[in-house]
Amino acid sequence: MTERSAKNIPKLLADPYAEIILSATYRSPHSALELVRKYSIPTAACYRKIHELEEAGMIKCVDVIKSMKGKRIKRYRANIEGAYLTFENGSFMVKLQFKRAKGDREGEEWLTLKLQP
Repeated sequence: MTERSAKNIPKLLADPYAEIILSATYRSPHSALELVRKYSIPTAACYRKIHELEEAGMIKCVDVIKSMKGKRIKRYRANIEGAYLTFENGSFMVKLQFKRAKGDREGEEWLTLKLQP
């Protein structure tokens, strides 16, 4: 994750298309085309949000399937368990709780960002 993509996280959490994509991919993977068709997201906006969410580490590509015509189709799944907005020591903070990989017995992975006034 780049510094620029980390700064986009609060904006992404407030974006209606990003919210749809995160909610839809939380339990099962979906392709961009499935999201466009099922949730009426404009195609360009869907691909842009997927790219931004992936860059921020909030979703990840979990597999690639081939269409009947042989085209490669990426399927994405949400990579966060929760997002929390807190007010600590006079500053707003966004905390993301990431999903653990299967078999990973390590502690939870968190990212905390201080929002600039």
